[in-house]
Amino acid sequence: MVEVVVAGVTTVLIGRGVLGADPVLGDAGPKLAAIVTQPGARAVAGAVASHLGAAGVRTLTLEVPDGGAAKTLDTVGAVCRSLSEAGATRGDLVLGVGGGAVTDLAGFVAAVYLRGVRVHLVATTLLAAVDAAIGGKTGIDVGGKNLVGVFRHPARVVVDLDVLDALPVQLRRHGLAEALKAGLVGDPVLFEMLETEGIDADLADVVSRSIAVKARIVSRDFEESGERAHLNYGHTVGHAVESVGGLPHGEAIALGMVAAGRASAIEAGFADEGRQKDAIAGLGLPVVAPGLDRNLVIAQIRLDKKRDAAGLRMVLLEAVGLPRVAHVAPATVDAALGAAGIPGGGSWTTQPG
Repeated sequence: MVEVVVAGVTTVLIGRGVLGADPVLGDAGPKLAAIVTQPGARAVAGAVASHLGAAGVRTLTLEVPDGGAAKTLDTVGAVCRSLSEAGATRGDLVLGVGGGAVTDLAGFVAAVYLRGVRVHLVATTLLAAVDAAIGGKTGIDVGGKNLVGVFRHPARVVVDLDVLDALPVQLRRHGLAEALKAGLVGDPVLFEMLETEGIDADLADVVSRSIAVKARIVSRDFEESGERAHLNYGHTVGHAVESVGGLPHGEAIALGMVAAGRASAIEAGFADEGRQKDAIAGLGLPVVAPGLDRNLVIAQIRLDKKRDAAGLRMVLLEAVGLPRVAHVAPATVDAALGAAGIPGGGSWTTQPG
């Protein structure tokens, strides 16, 4: 079993057969564990509940919708009401068991219920394991992607490689998009591993190296005042595509990285745009967006949290492992969208905002 500590606050356990009460609870001693989960993680949540029950911990299972449908204020309210009705106290535990949407939701609920209760996360998708569950970002979608949220570290994250091994191939691909991003911004060896081995890359290595990148950056910049923004490589266009087209997160981020690669080539002299695109395609991820309304995509990009009064800021690569954040010219935005297969008459300069 591998243990990684994030910012001196979160203990991340990576191993096989680690769904028992001791790995999941660590040093927490709750009387009640409220398990926030989703239909796709029902079997894992049931196994965790059984282990906790055998250890004498009362459990309450709260199932929310799969995917982004869970990340709403209505769902937050429903989960908080259920916690209140169950008599949950600050000494109890919110336990998110599921993919990235569930870890985002559970973290946010734990941050706001009673002004803060302890939260542990069991990542059941590769996407959650390498990205969403790590680093203490929580987010709810209100008019745009993750526009409501707080920074709050989970106390514990458990990644069971047996669970990840059983994932459908497409879900594995979605997680590999975020792993590839981690390699591009912070670990050239990880990038090369995914470039050469594709979906067959060793899962334990992919997970541990991806988490190490995020842990290193988050430990230095928790609230994204600087370096942590590098982890948003591909997300400026990716989140917009996800919102407009309803694409799975991993596919949207793959397209966002194609766009960011073109922007990086134009603005930062990135010489590996084609190499990056081949690596994305080699993972079975899209490099051309389905038919999307360019104007709607631009409208969503204008909601990006990195935008400021001077214009749009994007994460760019000077080279693999050398990211920076910089303002980009309107023509660069248009070229980036075109590179990701989002054509049309709309232009950044002709849209309001």
